[in-house]
Amino acid sequence: MRLGSPGLLFLLFSSLRAANFSVPVVSAPHSPSQDELTFTCTSINGYPRPNVYWINKTDNSLLDQALQNDTVFLNTRGLYDVVSVLRIARTPSVNIGCCIENVLLQQNLTVGSQTGNDIGERDKITENPISTGEKNVATWSILAVLCLLVVVAVAIGWVCRGRWLQHSYAGAWAVRPEPELTESWNLLLLLS
Repeated sequence: MRLGSPGLLFLLFSSLRAANFSVPVVSAPHSPSQDELTFTCTSINGYPRPNVYWINKTDNSLLDQALQNDTVFLNTRGLYDVVSVLRIARTPSVNIGCCIENVLLQQNLTVGSQTGNDIGERDKITENPISTGEKNVATWSILAVLCLLVVVAVAIGWVCRGRWLQHSYAGAWAVRPEPELTESWNLLLLLS
């Protein structure tokens, strides 16, 4: 397990249960029938369970959830993966988006797909989740390591302090008068 992996964060901060989802991937629409278009949206490795929305990008309205079929499951790392399939009536031009919402992290990842005269996939990300996610993971990993180092340093300091105090005290010392300078030293100092 590498230092910045979300799995390591779960081990270090098991009570913080949150992880960024990957950028959703929306498949290009395909037509199982002449009057229907099917889109598939996939996102992985997030926590907690996401909310999935399909958006009509033309007017930014939410599509009816009855048109979508979401499959959300825990993967082997204990994080959620989601696959959402949207089936809509065929129209000459469709501009839709898939939104994966992580409520705990206040994260909304939206990727769009457009069909019509310019057939192809169009992506728009509402935030930069890869760099934000990597920064969050790196920040938490560094903070965890620094906290651990501080705890270890304090523990070592406490142990060494106790040992040093036990061995460093040698008892009271008698005050000894300093020897006075002789005349030859006084003369040497005056000449210099």
